Amino acid sequence: MADPEISVIIPTYNRKAMLEKTLTAFSRQTAMPELFEVIVVDDGSSDRTEDAVNRLISNSAYSLRFIKQANKGPAAARNRALKEARGRVILFTGDDILPGEDMVERHIAGHRKIKNIAILGFVDWYKDIEITDFMRHIAPNGLQFRYNGIKDADDCGFRFFYTANISLDKKWFEDALFDEEFRFAALEDIELGYRLETKGLRIVFDKSTVGYHCHEITFDYFCKRMKRVGVSADILTRKHPELRKTLVPLPIGLLTVIHNVIKPLRPLNRIDNRFLWDLYLAASYIDGLLARSDRSVL
Repeated sequence: MADPEISVIIPTYNRKAMLEKTLTAFSRQTAMPELFEVIVVDDGSSDRTEDAVNRLISNSAYSLRFIKQANKGPAAARNRALKEARGRVILFTGDDILPGEDMVERHIAGHRKIKNIAILGFVDWYKDIEITDFMRHIAPNGLQFRYNGIKDADDCGFRFFYTANISLDKKWFEDALFDEEFRFAALEDIELGYRLETKGLRIVFDKSTVGYHCHEITFDYFCKRMKRVGVSADILTRKHPELRKTLVPLPIGLLTVIHNVIKPLRPLNRIDNRFLWDLYLAASYIDGLLARSDRSVL
């Protein structure tokens, strides 16, 4: 059997039902099944994810492969899949991202047209979930995804290395993998994007290459995520001090003062006020920075 043109890599952890929905959506791709494979890396799930994927494998028209590992985080899971990937191009996406019907085809076509780039697709909310005002606030033009911050679609910059929907040639990983010190999904992709950019990678944005985020996100959930982003920002800036002003714009002492002022405002998050939301999300981020990589924040 000939190797597929593109390998889709999906790390997952305890999201069996969502993963089944995502993998089923790949069966509806306009790309011919022999052109792509999907590699799922189960990062130590306890919800019988393996059984669910194996049932899908037996009936899948496209090549669906399953790898299980002890819980090490999405960075390690993606690295594990990269060792097994047979495609010339790698497409990273998430277990909660339903691919648009032509998502794979568009990634393939983009790499046939232009070599040695990364193609950043667009992630929008899935229309069949309840999309709250808070969810609209954080994406696609907010703290989770900030597509409106792209100044040059032909050269987005490393901060848009979003592994929810991005593809690049496998050769870029010959001497650069995800840093496994990042144990959860927060800035581990941006850190790799920075290193790849220093090696010459250019990210091109194609808004027509769409995946749909099928995950209802609450304010409390996103506060926890922002705390993890703060922890990851501390890790990242220790590895790349030159990025400190970008990720930690103020001295730690001043951030501590700001945090102590903002945190008592927590009950106000129930008010539908974007300014108050952003204040407390900022406090959560500072929480993570001040934790100095304390794993108890996880």
